[in-house]
Amino acid sequence: MIRTAGFVTALLVLIASAQAADNPQDAAVALERKLHGAWKGGPCDGEFTLQPDGTFERRHFSPGNYTVTGTWKVRWDALPPTLVLSCRTSDDPDAVGKTSEVKLIQLDDKVLTYQYPGQRLSRYTRTIQ
Repeated sequence: MIRTAGFVTALLVLIASAQAADNPQDAAVALERKLHGAWKGGPCDGEFTLQPDGTFERRHFSPGNYTVTGTWKVRWDALPPTLVLSCRTSDDPDAVGKTSEVKLIQLDDKVLTYQYPGQRLSRYTRTIQ
């Protein structure tokens, strides 16, 4: 909960700064850029790559060790913001065509943490490339 409050506070400072500069979308764009790149999670979370073009790939995901690809976007209608993942391909046929929404709990240069509603936190660390 403290991390969530810290993230929301930092986000509000970024947004307030951007509004003062008469361009509130700059803060959102800067934060979304932090998502770009490769991330490594714990068991069952696998590896997660978010591309600047709005596509993603997730490998070694779930107990089934699946690979999932699709598109991503961030929705800013509430705080914390929501990461929306739309699956296009997967070796899990039940995942294809489904959309998942997770709350962004922590995001900085080294850590990405999100949470599916009612589930545990998924924590990733940036992979150096």
